[in-house]
Amino acid sequence: MKLREILIQLKGRQLYPNEELLEREYKYAVATDMMSNVMLGNVDDSILITSLVNPQVIRASEMMNISCIIITGGKAVTDTMIELAQNRNIALASTGMPTFTVCGKLHNLGLTEGPTNEVRENITSILLIDERCKGCVHCARVCPTEAIRIRNWKAEVDPARCIECGMCVKICPCHAMKPLVDPMEITDGYDYRIAIPSSAFMGQFENVKSRNHLLTAIKQVGFDEVYEEAIGAEIVSDATRRKCLTADRNGRPLISSGCPSVLKLIQMKFPSLIDCVLEFKPPVEIVAEMVRKKAEKEYPDKKIGIFFIAPCTSKISFVKANEEDDEESYVDGMIAITDLYRPVLANLKNLDDSDVEDLEKTGVTGLRWTSPGGESLAIGTDRFLAVDGIPEIIEIFEQLENDKLENLDFIEADACVGGCLGGSLTVRDPYSARANMKRLVDEAKMKYGSKYLNTCDSEDDLRRHMDLKYNPVLQLDGDLKVALKKMEEMGKVLRDLPGIDCGVCGAPTCRAFAEDVIRGTVTEKACFIERRRKK
Repeated sequence: MKLREILIQLKGRQLYPNEELLEREYKYAVATDMMSNVMLGNVDDSILITSLVNPQVIRASEMMNISCIIITGGKAVTDTMIELAQNRNIALASTGMPTFTVCGKLHNLGLTEGPTNEVRENITSILLIDERCKGCVHCARVCPTEAIRIRNWKAEVDPARCIECGMCVKICPCHAMKPLVDPMEITDGYDYRIAIPSSAFMGQFENVKSRNHLLTAIKQVGFDEVYEEAIGAEIVSDATRRKCLTADRNGRPLISSGCPSVLKLIQMKFPSLIDCVLEFKPPVEIVAEMVRKKAEKEYPDKKIGIFFIAPCTSKISFVKANEEDDEESYVDGMIAITDLYRPVLANLKNLDDSDVEDLEKTGVTGLRWTSPGGESLAIGTDRFLAVDGIPEIIEIFEQLENDKLENLDFIEADACVGGCLGGSLTVRDPYSARANMKRLVDEAKMKYGSKYLNTCDSEDDLRRHMDLKYNPVLQLDGDLKVALKKMEEMGKVLRDLPGIDCGVCGAPTCRAFAEDVIRGTVTEKACFIERRRKK
């Protein structure tokens, strides 16, 4: 259907004159106020229906080749948005109808949902921007699961192997790897806004007078309430402590469930350890569920929005995974620490002591989770092991699988070096952030000692919606005999390679290249050094 006919049905108007755009034909539409959802798949030539009025809408649409945007609810569109849309040849229109009504009318007119859902299984929380990528091998070398290859001078990510740890985001010199977070403007679509700052966010600021000063500064950015992620961490710590005392582990330790990237790694490389993993949700989900139920009871007529101030892409992946499996996540948006750091810092500098609110609701136990070993200290046992960084985690898990680790009750594993303080969306290095965090931990220790301020009576409320299942993406074949034969062939290919792991072929190592040859994605001729040697 032509855009001209669509706007007549919606009683809408074009916001800048262009007759050619009105003649465009459309079959698909996608409706969302979360720009990260726009980037979740192939929405080429769809109409974007949104009530969000922000230049970011235009930029995200251009990136995903959306050629038409309809602003709903009669929102006033800024001149900047109109100018951006005009310069990028994107049709921009508005209607007084709400989003729900617009979707219903377009459906009745024969438009269908864009093909986004057809490729959702191939999506991660990290977006690769092709035009920025120069084809270096930095990202391929640091990827712990060898999910990245360089093909035709551009990086390619295998979503099935990606554990969304964010190492590529950290290392990319061209900033071609971009986390799919939401802009602060996403909060405009909600009547009552609740922020859940990661505990790692608090470690980004020096010489903070008190935790309440920092939480008040976060609230003043544009939130109605602020709840610490550490509340959920404290609840999980209490439940884990009880679990360690009662669980039958067959001589193996329990493994923490706080880092979604570690869970993905276990599903992919260490399926025998799945039964050792705690079944608890990440702390942010526990807090989000708790505060949403409270807010909906207190404000039944308001649209409640809950926003997590995230330290890393790994945390984003848990919410995305819930959405893909049709499970309800209680978090409406993920805002990066890097995006809120400056506004909060400005608020801290201008904050008067008389304006500080009493917002802290957790003690030492939850705050310690930001650094390696913090989660373990709450369990009340010395028989624990805390490890951070994917290569080190892989080494520890291999020892555990081979029964080389004994007399352990608990293993705490953080994908990022330095724990959450070393996340890919943080501002400060993990060492200075840890020093900043220590002041807040010491303050909490002085006030509350080591007692728990938050506990949960039932573990059922803490359990994940989904069971962890083995992800056989690393298998060469589903048939064991065929897989063994392919491994033998892979060994033969590997023996003929130079073994210097130069990365010129686009694979991070010669072994990874040999695997690509056996899988049929490349030929042995792609090895530049071997080709030169034969010549």
